[in-house]
Amino acid sequence: MNSPSDTIAKLTIVYEDSNGDISQRGISVTEFNSEYITGLCHLRQRERTFSIERIVSCVDVDTGEVANDVLAHLSARYSRSPQRSADVLYQNHYEALQVLVYVARADGQLREAERNVITAACKVITGDARITDQQAKELIDQVGHPSLHSFKIAVGKVLKRGNETTMKRLLIACRTIVATQKNITATEKEALDYMAKRFPLSA
Repeated sequence: MNSPSDTIAKLTIVYEDSNGDISQRGISVTEFNSEYITGLCHLRQRERTFSIERIVSCVDVDTGEVANDVLAHLSARYSRSPQRSADVLYQNHYEALQVLVYVARADGQLREAERNVITAACKVITGDARITDQQAKELIDQVGHPSLHSFKIAVGKVLKRGNETTMKRLLIACRTIVATQKNITATEKEALDYMAKRFPLSA
């Protein structure tokens, strides 16, 4: 069974339910907090939530490690996961995502080639080459359809951060997005010109 793209860890647990029945479950964990884990239950073939305190035993399928402290184990796995990189990107570089998505959608469409450039940009910005196409797609979907006004505000926020490397990478990525098509639209040209004008990049 394929695990969701945002899987933090694949676990095999022995679980005691509220009726006292004990079963073994395979779970692709996608979310967790101090009390519950949520993920794809391989037995039921659907998303389920499990109480951590009802987990009798737990083994990490990928590492073979016995997780005596399930919460600590998942926290450690999440901290090293590409999903964390994608989450940090959304939280800390939302404006960069807005710029990328605006330019990609500037001609009214979002093509696969443009998505691929955004995925590559996500990897570069985070420094995590493990970010998947699906994770990038989810980030794009979360950003939605930025307006011209939102785009200009986002460019201003990137500028305010003052990181010339980020500005340079963002401008290169946007130019690459536009270059995936033979013709450049007026909206695309306006966006690139605006970025080039606002970003004080050295040669």
